[in-house]
Amino acid sequence: MAKFTWGLLLVIPLVAGCAETRPPPNLHVLSSLPRDAASGPGSPAAARGPVVGVEQANIPEYLDRPEIVVRTSANTLELTQGDRWGQRLQGDVTRVVADNLRGLLPSDNVFVLPLRRREMVAMTVGVDITSFERDASGNAVLNAYWTVLDGQTEAVRAGARARYVEPVEGEGADATVAAMTRTLASLSRDIAAGIKRAGSRK
Repeated sequence: MAKFTWGLLLVIPLVAGCAETRPPPNLHVLSSLPRDAASGPGSPAAARGPVVGVEQANIPEYLDRPEIVVRTSANTLELTQGDRWGQRLQGDVTRVVADNLRGLLPSDNVFVLPLRRREMVAMTVGVDITSFERDASGNAVLNAYWTVLDGQTEAVRAGARARYVEPVEGEGADATVAAMTRTLASLSRDIAAGIKRAGSRK
């Protein structure tokens, strides 16, 4: 029994030492489009912009995880080693779409729902994502259905099912996330154009 106990005492530090040598993961976030002075926060154009509520984006369950997912074939997914999302992907997508719309419309009155304020929402944006990852051919692919609803009647004012493809320029998770960010910028531009069309028809 004594020999067995001493054996355990020798193994435990070795296991602990191995665990301690693993480096912390790299954390990644999607980024928003830059804003110039003419459409930046507090600018006259942004202050007059429409009040828009952005609902939390819907994403597939396989993407709702800390690891960055890469598609290696039509039916196979791979998790990147040593790289993680800095926050839940659903929240990061929603944050970036809302921030992009603030600059593209431009409007300081774009909020992520549910609102914590009492603004009367003119339009509501919904984004339903069916896939959002780097594929086996080396492209970042975003397939999504977006809608713009009237804030009072909930009638559909604009919407489309769209596919966005951006080449991943380089290796590693940084290049993948950068390409994914570009697809999200293209989606945001289409949503902003839909909001503007809907506003002009009122």
